[in-house]
Amino acid sequence: METSRENFLNKIKNSLHHSLLPQANAEHPGSFQGYRFQADAPTDKLIEDFTRELETLSGHVHVLEDAEEIAGKILEILESHQASQIIAWDDASIGVTGLREALTKTGITIKEDELSIDNAGRKTRLSEMDEVLVGLTGAHGGLADTGAVALISGPGRGRLASLLPPVHIALLPKSRLYPSLPAFLSAHSTATDNSNLVFIAGPSRTADIEMTLSMGVHGPGEVHVIIVPGR
Repeated sequence: METSRENFLNKIKNSLHHSLLPQANAEHPGSFQGYRFQADAPTDKLIEDFTRELETLSGHVHVLEDAEEIAGKILEILESHQASQIIAWDDASIGVTGLREALTKTGITIKEDELSIDNAGRKTRLSEMDEVLVGLTGAHGGLADTGAVALISGPGRGRLASLLPPVHIALLPKSRLYPSLPAFLSAHSTATDNSNLVFIAGPSRTADIEMTLSMGVHGPGEVHVIIVPGR
């Protein structure tokens, strides 16, 4: 005779064969298929797949061609949140020449994401950043099969920009789109040597055992990836 515990676990086990995660789409190509990855694919296909995957995860993808369009889209996102400040990586790490200058000319205040090493200075700096609603970063790669972006933090590329503000904007060059994680790791053989490598797949989300989904609890609740030209 089954105990109540065994009955409960069996219900979970049986439901896994036909259940979907919250907000999942039963028509999605990967819903009931085993994981398969590609080693290569045309850029247009990578963009199409990446866009589908990230939008499935409630993220937003914008494909833009020049600095003026990119700055305009960032300003549009800022205005939608009535924001006039951002935390940003440095120019070289963002990868779009003159973007920070273009944003400051419109009155946007850019805060650096470096923290003091002493506790008092750290608390003061975090307090100053607490009201900033938008973070701006570059990206070291995008995975077309999952919609995830790879970020490696370091000098000029602090983690706060992608973790602290409720809105994260990542600029991803087309040349850094990869079909899959194995393809990314093949092109970046030393990436895993860095303890600050992270993959961000859409807005932060968490769910309890009853699959009640909450967004933005442990990080940004809104993620935009702007696919740009460049290296």
